[in-house]
Amino acid sequence: AKTIGKWHKRPNPYQPPSLINVSAMSFGALSARAVSSLNKGAKLANCYQNTGEGGLAPYHEFGADVVYQIGTGLFGCRSADGHFDADKLKALVARVPQVKAIEIKLSQGAKPGKGGVLPGKKVSAEIAQIRTVQEGQDCISPNRHVEFSTPAELIAFIERVAAVSQRPVGIKSAIGAIEFWHELADLMAKDQTRGPD
Repeated sequence: AKTIGKWHKRPNPYQPPSLINVSAMSFGALSARAVSSLNKGAKLANCYQNTGEGGLAPYHEFGADVVYQIGTGLFGCRSADGHFDADKLKALVARVPQVKAIEIKLSQGAKPGKGGVLPGKKVSAEIAQIRTVQEGQDCISPNRHVEFSTPAELIAFIERVAAVSQRPVGIKSAIGAIEFWHELADLMAKDQTRGPD
């Protein structure tokens, strides 16, 4: 596996021990038992588990390497008004050293152009605490990020997340309008010290 963060000289580059890993599936969409089992299995298989956009739950903390996904809802690292909270991310990474990398999910792959909803009746006290949202209220994953809308703003956000977390930062997206990707590639080619790992 390639070393993530090596190109941009991140302070804690990460070389996954396996090419095959556990894909993004959120606690809340999956049960505590399922997430725990996947993490324990990932540890046995010596691979990583992606948290999915639902935040980092205690059920991701059974010893496997973890890639913490930041989706459009910024769950686990959001302020009360739904913006990025750097202090929460810094505390999360300090508390859970198994977090080896960050993945910024740019869009909803299964429902492009739409957001996601976890109905309020499923938002328990535990899910609310993990996602930093209100218990019993619909938990919305917006259809776009509030912290950036252009490739240049995305790169600035990536660099902010990398500086706060001291971890490599990648991106994940379902590709829609191709112009965004051409502009992102052009910006990365011009300044090879910044951008997604």
